[in-house]
Amino acid sequence: MDKIEDEAIWLTIGDAAQRTGVNPVTLRAWQRRFGLVVPKRTPKGHRLYGESHLAQIEEILFWLNQGVAISKVKPLLKASQTKAAVKPLAKQALSVEEQNLWLDHIEYLNQSCLDFNATALNGKLTELSGLYPFSVLKNGLYWPWLNGLEGLLLGRPDASSIETWVVEELSARVAKRRLAQLQGDAQKPSLLVDFLGGKPSNALLVSAELSAYHVNHNLIKITNVSELSFIVQRLNCSQVFLVAQPQLTTTQTQALQEFIASANAGVFLVGHYAKVVNQALGMAHYDIPKLLMQCGIAAPAKTIISNENIAIENTSQEIVSEEAEEGKQDAKY
Repeated sequence: MDKIEDEAIWLTIGDAAQRTGVNPVTLRAWQRRFGLVVPKRTPKGHRLYGESHLAQIEEILFWLNQGVAISKVKPLLKASQTKAAVKPLAKQALSVEEQNLWLDHIEYLNQSCLDFNATALNGKLTELSGLYPFSVLKNGLYWPWLNGLEGLLLGRPDASSIETWVVEELSARVAKRRLAQLQGDAQKPSLLVDFLGGKPSNALLVSAELSAYHVNHNLIKITNVSELSFIVQRLNCSQVFLVAQPQLTTTQTQALQEFIASANAGVFLVGHYAKVVNQALGMAHYDIPKLLMQCGIAAPAKTIISNENIAIENTSQEIVSEEAEEGKQDAKY
């Protein structure tokens, strides 16, 4: 094995996923299928990611957020041969194929919903989750799909049944991921709170995004802020993520302000309407990745490599889990 080049830090695949929000399954798929973000390896074959790899991931995310298919990204990359930080890139005109990328997937999901076809729905979502990080799926797929589905169902006699079925299917997917993280981490979970009567998909997408950044959390629904005050005090929560509602009465706004000021926990408004509500309350607004950085939540531990013997000084559980995963997915290192 060639000597590992000098980098300020080296991260395991789990730490790189936590830093970027791109899960390990997706990073492996990008490498194997498209030759993207090819990591260094330890003598035992474990993947290691440096700052140049993180820069390339950020550049890939840029193009994905412009609507470029993952299979078409590689020729567009500027940072793949350099360690320079990613600079703002000019938006290029997308081909018809790229413009229709998400529309084709959305049409497939819509038909799966109309047919109550759980196998097709979950199969497509699993396929896309393996290729795209949640940050891309949220804006490119989930929001356009769920908002468009509402319009598609207008006037249908079975609209209520389909909407309920979709929420249940998405709830099961999100809960499975959230439970797996809770079982695998002894860290005290945060609390994600939604109000009864709110749009269910808002809380589900926030939960999925928190899971994508490896934030352990429980999801509950409440009827009023006073109820939340009691729950937070009883559970001794340290972090509370509150799904913002689009329209708050004066009484509700006042109750929320009093709760935020008095709660013995960090309280953060999240979700589709968080920016508007934060502005109304005179609070700073951050999207979830920046919010987690501000709070110091889910910050990945650094894995330091000695260039002399290429030995990992600070190992983690990820090394063990990756070794098992490698045996399943990679025939050769």
